[in-house]
Amino acid sequence: MTSILFNLSGKIEKPIVEALCLFKGITDSLGIPFFVIGAFSRDLILKHGYGIEPRRKTGDIDLGVEVASWEQFKTLCKSLTATGQFCLTPDKQRLRCGTILIDILPFGPIADRDKKISWPPEHEIIMSMVGFEEAYKYSITFRLSSDPELDIKLASLFGLAIMKLISWNEKYPNRKRDAEDLLFIMNKYEEAGNTDRLYEEDLPLLQEEGFDTTLAGARLLGRDMAKISDQKTLLIVKEILDDETKETSQYKLISDMMREACMSDARFGGILALLTKLREGFAEVGERP
Repeated sequence: MTSILFNLSGKIEKPIVEALCLFKGITDSLGIPFFVIGAFSRDLILKHGYGIEPRRKTGDIDLGVEVASWEQFKTLCKSLTATGQFCLTPDKQRLRCGTILIDILPFGPIADRDKKISWPPEHEIIMSMVGFEEAYKYSITFRLSSDPELDIKLASLFGLAIMKLISWNEKYPNRKRDAEDLLFIMNKYEEAGNTDRLYEEDLPLLQEEGFDTTLAGARLLGRDMAKISDQKTLLIVKEILDDETKETSQYKLISDMMREACMSDARFGGILALLTKLREGFAEVGERP
């Protein structure tokens, strides 16, 4: 039996529930696993799960679908449009269901050895799917509706943090919102169901941080990110965090965090401290044999 972390029945807009019900019906019939990623997952967890309001609202839904080939992905898209409820858009990965825009990102066996995909037929658009398999494996389940019953897997906050960091790095300087989302997750991680951990099994960590729960939360987030990462993801995330916190860094990540969140230069030191703690927590677990 799947453990449901939160029951959000009656709290999610009807068009979203209807679109996801249709989508899940098709993917279930095809045996294709999927999960919610991106800002919609962030909002479901933080806003609806823990009452933490996001800085900005998301306008679409991002879904990761685990497929073996482009042929299977094509079959999925054809099955969705055959319902008459989903329609294609000019963007290769995007469908529309009524007023809801849904981006579908394939991961899993479809990716190459470097965990990258290239969109057919031109294969000019290349995307890294590093971190997707781990994020799916450690996803969490929310009930979005009881009638009809709709249970959906979501990327956890630590899974999201991995994907946001890698997406920001891969598409720099075009993904400032990923930087803002990562900053928000770092700032709120302790409040998002981790307070008891810091005062119980992870009390030594909290003590080391002088009972600063925000810094301790960022370090705990780093540990949780590393715990689910495979070797390739560990190396990539470690390299990004090292580059963005070292003394000779250009601090591109922090600059994007500040710019997108409209923060003053006075916040630089505080953000660097958070990012440093994230790196420390990641290294504590990530430097395993």
